[in-house]
Amino acid sequence: MSNTDSLPLDAHEREQMRQWLDNWARVGPILERDRWDALRTMTDEEARAAARRLFELWQPDWPTDEGEALLLHQRVFARAGRRT
Repeated sequence: MSNTDSLPLDAHEREQMRQWLDNWARVGPILERDRWDALRTMTDEEARAAARRLFELWQPDWPTDEGEALLLHQRVFARAGRRT
């Protein structure tokens, strides 16, 4: 953290922050409802495809990421896939 990160906000910056928070308080729940609606209407195949696309994002050369969590999730989804 640099010294400028801890400087107090001026009046204009505080107003911008307040507006951003007010906007997010109003829009956040709408976006969250839309996300859940989209998930509820997904078919099983759409959900599997979305999970596969998500897993494809991981890169083995990311620093400090050995992929353990991804491998665990892949095993869980593989077991779930065998049951369907």
